[in-house]
Amino acid sequence: MEAIKNFLSTKKIGWYISASSALLAIITLIVYCARGGNVYSGISGLAIAMLVVGIVTNLAVLVKDFGVGAFVPFVFYAVTLGVLANTEMLFLSNVLTNIDGNSLDAAWITFAVTLVLTIGTALAACIMNLEKKKA
Repeated sequence: MEAIKNFLSTKKIGWYISASSALLAIITLIVYCARGGNVYSGISGLAIAMLVVGIVTNLAVLVKDFGVGAFVPFVFYAVTLGVLANTEMLFLSNVLTNIDGNSLDAAWITFAVTLVLTIGTALAACIMNLEKKKA
């Protein structure tokens, strides 16, 4: 218990924001995979890979802060948004034109919102310091 207390005492607010970014990314990944694809957009393996690499690098930064390393998860999460925008384009255009009555389901809205929150928190975390300076 003392080791955990000492570990957390050296962390700044950026560390906690980075941890929330990792948690949001995990939620995004779970909801995206559980939702599955549809006729217009299947599950993107590239988006899943980018999210997984982002989560792994985010967790690595939480364990060992290596300078600009906090920027790496943000890049992977932003690339994931671009990949998903490309993947979901046909589905979204179908929803917006209301050709066959499709609508945005709760899972789609959930993964989209959590991904945007993931990107925002990752950006905030890479701007802030994660660890207190050692005296």
